[in-house]
Amino acid sequence: MDQETIIVELDVTSPQVVLGPTLASDLDVTVYAERLPVSHEGTTWFQVTVLAADFDAFEDALAADPTVADSEVFAAYGDRRTYRLTIAPDVPVMTEHVASFGDELLDLRSTADGWRVRIRTTDRASIREFLAFCAEQDIDCRLARVFEASDPVGEIAMPVERDAFELLATAFEAGYFEVPRATSLADLAEHFDVSESTMSVRLRRALGHVVGSLVADVPSDSAETE
Repeated sequence: MDQETIIVELDVTSPQVVLGPTLASDLDVTVYAERLPVSHEGTTWFQVTVLAADFDAFEDALAADPTVADSEVFAAYGDRRTYRLTIAPDVPVMTEHVASFGDELLDLRSTADGWRVRIRTTDRASIREFLAFCAEQDIDCRLARVFEASDPVGEIAMPVERDAFELLATAFEAGYFEVPRATSLADLAEHFDVSESTMSVRLRRALGHVVGSLVADVPSDSAETE
């Protein structure tokens, strides 16, 4: 009998977790885990990509964040930068505990005041153990949603590339897909520093990849041609 595979999304809010104070400081930033934390001889590094309206304000908050011992800009391009952070000693590293339960961390990204953690598991008990770990560390961890996964553990469905994902995520968070829309195509084009026609094409292509990955019986000759 095949094991049940589920995806669990958790919202974590705490000044004790890495970048917790920075994410709670009401900055206009979005943070993605570029690489999961890596430890060596007692030091743990964490690489993140940051989209920010004001990097000076973000770096001021970063310098005052007690969960970060040191930081450096690893790469800079447009409205985003990649930082290599050194996590301060005694800061609980959630990803290590996820791995210790035998689960798979799929995604780690910021929310308005903390982290959204996405985990794939075949054992619901491990999620209870993770919640218990957070409670012991006085970390506010709330279950956002749980759903069944159709892919086997170890395979991650990626219907769009990272750039297309970030485009769709930005549009979604800005309210572009709401009814009525909370932002316009012109606003998105300005955010990504492209023309409205280019933004329209990128959105349609990204959405086309997502829809195509979800609809199993789409005829091959129905693909968009330009």
